Amino acid sequence: MSRYFINMANHVTVMDEERVEVSDRNALRDLLRETLTLIIHDDGDQTGVNEFAAQAYDEDGQLVMSARASFSITNQ
Repeated sequence: MSRYFINMANHVTVMDEERVEVSDRNALRDLLRETLTLIIHDDGDQTGVNEFAAQAYDEDGQLVMSARASFSITNQ
């Protein structure tokens, strides 16, 4: 199992001070996807921000994976 710090950003960057343990890179990818989905769901309406990011750093502080998500809603 590997440990990672997951930082998230919408209009503000939130630095992870705890670690999350995942079994492999596929699990890490799934975690980033889930994290972004939750941010969009929870913060999208409140902040009006439509671009979100999550970065995973190893215990040495090296970036090992990043993910971005964006959405837009247009009235017709």
